[in-house]
Amino acid sequence: MPSSDPRVPPFAIVFLPFAAAYFLSYVMRSVNAVLSEPLTEEFALTASQLGLLSSSYFLTFAIMQLPLGALLDRHSPRRVEIVLLMFAIGGCLLSSLAEGFFALWLGRAMIGIGVSACLMASYTSYRLCFPADRQASLASLMLMVGSFGGLAATLPVELLLPALGWRGIFVLTAVLFLLSVASLTWLLPNITAVSASSEPYWRYTIAGAKAVFSHPQVQRLIPVCIFTHGGFLAVQSLWMGPWLRTVEGQPATEAATTLLVLGITVMLSHLAMSWLGLRLNRWRLSLDRVLIAGYLLMLLFTTAAIANLWNNPLIAWSLVFVTTSVSGLIYAKTSLAFPVEMGGRANTGINFVVFAGAFGMQWGLGLITDLAMSVGQSEAEGLRTAFISWAFMQAVALIWLVRNPQAPPPRQQHAEAQ
Repeated sequence: MPSSDPRVPPFAIVFLPFAAAYFLSYVMRSVNAVLSEPLTEEFALTASQLGLLSSSYFLTFAIMQLPLGALLDRHSPRRVEIVLLMFAIGGCLLSSLAEGFFALWLGRAMIGIGVSACLMASYTSYRLCFPADRQASLASLMLMVGSFGGLAATLPVELLLPALGWRGIFVLTAVLFLLSVASLTWLLPNITAVSASSEPYWRYTIAGAKAVFSHPQVQRLIPVCIFTHGGFLAVQSLWMGPWLRTVEGQPATEAATTLLVLGITVMLSHLAMSWLGLRLNRWRLSLDRVLIAGYLLMLLFTTAAIANLWNNPLIAWSLVFVTTSVSGLIYAKTSLAFPVEMGGRANTGINFVVFAGAFGMQWGLGLITDLAMSVGQSEAEGLRTAFISWAFMQAVALIWLVRNPQAPPPRQQHAEAQ
């Protein structure tokens, strides 16, 4: 195993620089849930425009995933991430100077490009450095760090707004990204890619994409990646804020506090899933069964939250957010379905599906809201219609997952893939 090599650096030295970058990427992913109100007021945005603006991050992030996978398999993950983070810095600065919708859209799109490697570079490095039975735990641990970034994008940003304004928030984030680049440059040791392919880059990329998307394991995960996990990212990073303010009637500060608590909930649930991931083999629990059970609970809790069954939005959405912790298993299952030299292309392939789904869901929920309002519904009723549509899509994705059981893994990977 890679971890048996005495030249492999200690876990903390590999983990912390990647974790810092991913923390900031998640701040930028989630910050529009709080900034949506001042941005809407200053630029007079409709719901669909707000969804398109926020989802530009997901669009460019998704587009980057396929070429990124080949880069990570053939080059140092550290070097790839450092170069891309320069785009994030530029995008933050452009956003802070924006005077119109297009400049805002372009700045957020640049941020999406810049942070596109933050999670995948870490997963590729972990696959190179650490044994297979730690991959599920490490995947969930990184998602916990991301959740902490989502937490930082809620009440702390709301409290900073009066002093810095939304433009100052982007400037501050640009500075923090610069510090992250410094930590990756000087603290993280170089982790060498294992692929020695001499194929031309684009042929190598296309061949990898074909191998990933033709794999039965990936094909059965596509609907939950788009509608369930992608939909959750769309809701967490944008639409949860308008839901709390418009449907639940919470003032801005109370809504930001609710988002903060929900962020803590996600963070702790990913930490618990990281702990569970180390014990799945011991308890004879397969990744597949845990994933299906988690997404079934997510569907049930989402339906209950929309129907206001609990009569308390914090409790209702906390239950939904807890169940999303199973999403880390998607990456573990995908990574373990391929040989280590395809780790980068496998992870970025499934991540492409997730973030393409997040882009479509974030924009689509805004379009559904505007359409509902155009036929006479109020904004609150339109948002409720959009969320009901999301619950229906979750149900379709879950049925596909259950009706297409995973193929038995190859004998040599049996212990890993289960």
